[in-house]
Amino acid sequence: MKIVFFGNDTEKIAAIRYRIKTFAEMLEADGHTCIICLPSSVALKESLYENSGKFSKLLYLLLVFLNRLLQLRHTPTADVVFFRGPLLPYAPPFLERLIRFFNPRMVFDIDDAIWEPPAHVTSPFLRFVDFGWVRKMSRICAHAVVGNEHLAAYVRQENPNVSIVPTCIDMQRHKQKKYPKGNTPVTLGWTGLKDNLGYMEIIESVLQELAEKYALQLSVATGRPYTLEGVEVKNHYWTLEHEIDYLSDADIGLMPLKETPRAKGKCAFKALQYMAVGTPAIISPVGMNADVIDDGVNGFLARTPEEWKDKLEQLIQDADLRERMGRAARETVQRHYSHDANYPIFKQVMEQVAAQKTSK
Repeated sequence: MKIVFFGNDTEKIAAIRYRIKTFAEMLEADGHTCIICLPSSVALKESLYENSGKFSKLLYLLLVFLNRLLQLRHTPTADVVFFRGPLLPYAPPFLERLIRFFNPRMVFDIDDAIWEPPAHVTSPFLRFVDFGWVRKMSRICAHAVVGNEHLAAYVRQENPNVSIVPTCIDMQRHKQKKYPKGNTPVTLGWTGLKDNLGYMEIIESVLQELAEKYALQLSVATGRPYTLEGVEVKNHYWTLEHEIDYLSDADIGLMPLKETPRAKGKCAFKALQYMAVGTPAIISPVGMNADVIDDGVNGFLARTPEEWKDKLEQLIQDADLRERMGRAARETVQRHYSHDANYPIFKQVMEQVAAQKTSK
């Protein structure tokens, strides 16, 4: 098979690495040809788009559009054309429809409820986002790959051909960490996109209260500094090179979420990353989060501030419990959320779509 993968962002974004790149490498190891088409390099996006003015952002979007036009040449002869999100960030799927005219063997992929506006984002460009992209692609694609059942239920309203593949963890990179004994302060970890820092307000008062009682620090890895009065915060500007360090250095991983339509579609990826290296996580039971944690066995679920405080205290006080839960968490990820566990499903989708007739 020849498969053309279109990613909607740079390799800096985890979904590009783990929902495209790793599966492409596995397919190539099986003798297939894979072409990965991304909108730009990480360096170009960082210099022109991230933390830049409107003119630089517009220049970046123009360059992305021109790059996409060049990439279209790969699609007519492909056995499968795979879309990981929209080809253009602020446009309807007109390029996707053009590709379908030449090659209807198309698959689209999502790991978030991108038909809902994101929380904590105030960009003026947001008004140009096509929140109907998923619905439109469901109608024109042969198949959909989605990260969880919540996303699958939405897509099935338009297309019954849906397969669930979670955002998998690369277990070769996410190695089992070592557990120091009697380490102080205890490190609580949060990592993610800077736009999602707003979710931390759910537990800020809890962290402040615990900081008065215990020696702890909060390690935050993202795109901008975070501060919280009364809590020692260690900020890291997130880089791919140190991604595993952020996960392993934390004694406890945090993933607070609000019960919003967008959050219900999330794939618990940050929790899974902490779990994969053996760091126990405490997470809000929103959407898929409730599926990955067996409460009290491989981590904790926390709904209210009182539950967050109680379960954080248990892990802060007990290093043996942190290790026991961490090891159980890694085993869970290995069994259910690794690439090895889910590659057969992904490969089968590619084979089924490649075998379809080319009628338009």
